[in-house]
Amino acid sequence: MSENSEPAKEKPDRLSTIITVLIALVSTVIALVASQSAVAAGNATEAQHNGVLAKINLERVDGGTWAQVARNQRAFSDYRFNRDLYFLTFDYVTEAEASGNAALGTALRLEAAGQLEDSNNAYRYIDTGYLITGESGEYVGFDEATYLSDRRQSAAVTVDIDFEDDFADAARWRTEALSLGASLFAWFLSLAFLTWAEITKTALRWVWLVAGLLVAVAITAVYAISGVIGMMGLG
Repeated sequence: MSENSEPAKEKPDRLSTIITVLIALVSTVIALVASQSAVAAGNATEAQHNGVLAKINLERVDGGTWAQVARNQRAFSDYRFNRDLYFLTFDYVTEAEASGNAALGTALRLEAAGQLEDSNNAYRYIDTGYLITGESGEYVGFDEATYLSDRRQSAAVTVDIDFEDDFADAARWRTEALSLGASLFAWFLSLAFLTWAEITKTALRWVWLVAGLLVAVAITAVYAISGVIGMMGLG
């Protein structure tokens, strides 16, 4: 061989180049999935926190509302009691005057007037828009359910009281974070197989390469199926 001849160049290992590219791609996917998992976990924590605050707001609103309901119920009881007592006393007024006992009738009239005044005073403390009217046209009760519902709707304009939606969002984000965490493990497994394929120089590298590709394809298929199910609204 001539001294001026150049040494033979080694043929590039194309399989090694392909594996290196695959390792880079899988590493990039791992970084993206890890970031999405962290975001989902953060959103779950925030939604859970918002749900707790909404629950506290609801308890505060309901507590104040039930205090107002009790006030209205007491005022309504005073209103009905004194009103019924007024009519009962007035019946005795009629009987007394009919029997010729004018003095007793006058005394009963004064007593009945006081009872009617007490009834009217109690009526002023009632949120009359929530009174329930019976068949006879008389007020028979106070609508607690509607009163509570209206107070909740009014409070919802300024504060969050719908804790159920927040807790549902927290559960959804938590499930997504767990799913991403599981897929992250699968991507790490694929990366491990590809890395072993890169460092192994025997025929076994093909086993590691196929294993790494199968895991990557499987998790990608799971992503695709989950996306289709989500778009169809079946999840």
